[in-house]
Amino acid sequence: GAHGILVCRFWERVRIEENCWRWVGHIHPQTGYGSFSFRGRGYRAHRLSLMVHGVAIPPGKDVCHTCDNRWCVNPQHLYVGTRKQNMADCSLRERHNKPKGERHWCAKLSASDVSEIRRRRASGETVTLLASEFRVNSSTISRISRREWRKEVA
Repeated sequence: GAHGILVCRFWERVRIEENCWRWVGHIHPQTGYGSFSFRGRGYRAHRLSLMVHGVAIPPGKDVCHTCDNRWCVNPQHLYVGTRKQNMADCSLRERHNKPKGERHWCAKLSASDVSEIRRRRASGETVTLLASEFRVNSSTISRISRREWRKEVA
């Protein structure tokens, strides 16, 4: 039935890795959490993971991560807690600050990509060519070249 289809669709969007399980479905750009829509209802991927694994989530409870990866859906890294616990945990782990650079959930470019872009741009390659090759907007290449973005990369 519907539950079986929901479970199948969940697994289609999970890549099991050594430690964290990566949600490869939609990632909400503002929050960094995986999200999923099924039969007109929206789900957060980490909450859905606990449901799929038979863990009941009482109304008003949060699903908290013990790892620092909002995209992680490994049930061993998740627990049901209160909003207060979640906020305290978040503060403790300094997760209230968005991760920078390649750790950011929207990052498409690794540190080595950024270094290569700067090197190739300095040697005269065009912004248009680099933007096309790295599949990013040309303004991204310009900002990286001028060191306005990704300042953490040497």
